[in-house]
Amino acid sequence: MSPSAIVRADGVFEAALGLVLVAGAAAGRLDGGDFPAPVGTTVIVVVGVALIAVGVVLWLPGGAVPPQLLRNLAVGNSVTAVAAIVWRIAAEGFSHAGSAILLATAVALLALAAAQLSSLRAGRALRP
Repeated sequence: MSPSAIVRADGVFEAALGLVLVAGAAAGRLDGGDFPAPVGTTVIVVVGVALIAVGVVLWLPGGAVPPQLLRNLAVGNSVTAVAAIVWRIAAEGFSHAGSAILLATAVALLALAAAQLSSLRAGRALRP
Protein backbone atom coordinates (compact mmCIF):
# COMPACT_ATOMS: atom_id res chain seq x y z
CA MET A 1 0.00 0.00 0.00
CA SER A 2 1.39 3.43 -0.89
CA PRO A 3 2.10 6.01 1.82
CA SER A 4 -0.66 8.21 0.40
CA ALA A 5 -3.16 5.35 0.58
CA ILE A 6 -2.14 4.62 4.18
CA VAL A 7 -2.68 8.26 5.19
CA ARG A 8 -6.05 8.27 3.45
CA ALA A 9 -7.01 5.00 5.16
CA ASP A 10 -6.17 6.64 8.46
CA GLY A 11 -8.37 9.58 7.48
CA VAL A 12 -11.26 7.31 6.56
CA PHE A 13 -10.94 5.48 9.86
CA GLU A 14 -10.85 8.70 11.90
CA ALA A 15 -13.88 10.13 10.07
CA ALA A 16 -15.82 6.86 10.33
CA LEU A 17 -15.15 6.63 14.07
CA GLY A 18 -16.22 10.25 14.45
CA LEU A 19 -19.44 9.55 12.58
CA VAL A 20 -20.15 6.52 14.78
CA LEU A 21 -19.71 8.65 17.89
CA VAL A 22 -21.81 11.57 16.65
CA ALA A 23 -24.56 9.38 15.17
CA GLY A 24 -24.57 7.12 18.24
CA ALA A 25 -24.96 10.11 20.55
CA ALA A 26 -27.61 11.73 18.33
CA ALA A 27 -29.62 8.49 18.21
CA GLY A 28 -29.32 7.98 21.95
CA ARG A 29 -27.27 4.80 21.52
CA LEU A 30 -24.14 6.28 23.14
CA ASP A 31 -24.14 8.45 26.23
CA GLY A 32 -22.44 8.94 29.57
CA GLY A 33 -23.44 5.43 30.63
CA ASP A 34 -21.16 3.89 28.01
CA PHE A 35 -17.92 5.41 29.27
CA PRO A 36 -16.53 6.28 32.70
CA ALA A 37 -17.19 9.72 34.17
CA PRO A 38 -16.64 12.48 33.22
CA VAL A 39 -17.35 11.34 29.66
CA GLY A 40 -20.91 12.27 28.77
CA THR A 41 -22.87 12.85 25.59
CA THR A 42 -21.31 16.28 25.03
CA VAL A 43 -17.78 14.88 25.21
CA ILE A 44 -18.73 12.04 22.86
CA VAL A 45 -20.08 14.52 20.29
CA VAL A 46 -17.12 16.91 20.61
CA VAL A 47 -14.62 14.07 20.17
CA GLY A 48 -16.66 12.73 17.24
CA VAL A 49 -16.68 16.10 15.47
CA ALA A 50 -12.93 16.50 16.09
CA LEU A 51 -12.28 13.04 14.62
CA ILE A 52 -14.33 13.89 11.53
CA ALA A 53 -12.22 17.04 11.07
CA VAL A 54 -8.98 15.07 11.48
CA GLY A 55 -10.26 12.53 8.96
CA VAL A 56 -10.97 15.24 6.40
CA VAL A 57 -7.52 16.79 6.92
CA LEU A 58 -5.84 13.41 6.42
CA TRP A 59 -7.92 12.64 3.34
CA LEU A 60 -7.21 15.92 1.54
CA PRO A 61 -3.43 15.93 0.98
CA GLY A 62 -2.48 14.35 -2.28
CA GLY A 63 0.84 13.58 -3.83
CA ALA A 64 3.97 12.64 -1.94
CA VAL A 65 3.65 11.96 1.76
CA PRO A 66 6.59 13.20 3.82
CA PRO A 67 8.17 10.46 5.95
CA GLN A 68 7.76 12.69 9.02
CA LEU A 69 3.97 12.63 8.56
CA LEU A 70 3.93 8.83 8.52
CA ARG A 71 6.20 8.76 11.58
CA ASN A 72 4.00 11.25 13.46
CA LEU A 73 0.83 9.34 12.58
CA ALA A 74 2.40 6.03 13.65
CA VAL A 75 3.50 7.48 16.99
CA GLY A 76 0.16 9.20 17.56
CA ASN A 77 -1.85 6.12 16.67
CA SER A 78 0.33 3.86 18.85
CA VAL A 79 0.21 6.15 21.87
CA THR A 80 -3.55 6.60 21.53
CA ALA A 81 -4.09 2.83 21.23
CA VAL A 82 -2.01 2.09 24.32
CA ALA A 83 -3.76 4.87 26.26
CA ALA A 84 -7.15 3.41 25.25
CA ILE A 85 -6.15 -0.06 26.44
CA VAL A 86 -4.80 1.28 29.74
CA TRP A 87 -7.98 3.34 30.22
CA ARG A 88 -10.13 0.27 29.61
CA ILE A 89 -8.13 -1.82 32.09
CA ALA A 90 -7.85 0.87 34.77
CA ALA A 91 -11.29 2.48 34.69
CA GLU A 92 -14.68 1.14 35.62
CA GLY A 93 -17.95 2.22 34.07
CA PHE A 94 -17.70 0.99 30.48
CA SER A 95 -20.79 -0.55 28.92
CA HIS A 96 -20.42 -3.40 26.44
CA ALA A 97 -20.82 -0.91 23.59
CA GLY A 98 -18.28 1.49 25.10
CA SER A 99 -15.78 -1.33 25.60
CA ALA A 100 -16.31 -2.64 22.07
CA ILE A 101 -15.81 0.79 20.50
CA LEU A 102 -12.73 1.50 22.59
CA LEU A 103 -11.04 -1.85 22.00
CA ALA A 104 -11.90 -1.95 18.27
CA THR A 105 -10.45 1.54 17.98
CA ALA A 106 -7.24 0.44 19.73
CA VAL A 107 -6.86 -2.54 17.39
CA ALA A 108 -7.47 -0.40 14.30
CA LEU A 109 -5.02 2.26 15.46
CA LEU A 110 -2.34 -0.36 16.07
CA ALA A 111 -2.94 -1.80 12.59
CA LEU A 112 -2.66 1.67 11.05
CA ALA A 113 0.53 2.37 13.01
CA ALA A 114 2.01 -0.93 11.80
CA ALA A 115 1.18 -0.06 8.19
CA GLN A 116 2.68 3.41 8.60
CA LEU A 117 5.89 2.06 10.11
CA SER A 118 6.10 -0.64 7.45
CA SER A 119 5.76 1.99 4.76
CA LEU A 120 8.56 4.01 6.37
CA ARG A 121 10.84 0.96 6.41
CA ALA A 122 9.99 0.12 2.81
CA GLY A 123 10.76 3.71 1.80
CA ARG A 124 14.19 3.48 3.42
CA ALA A 125 14.89 0.23 1.62
CA LEU A 126 14.13 1.88 -1.73
CA ARG A 127 16.52 4.79 -1.17
CA PRO A 128 20.06 4.45 -2.57
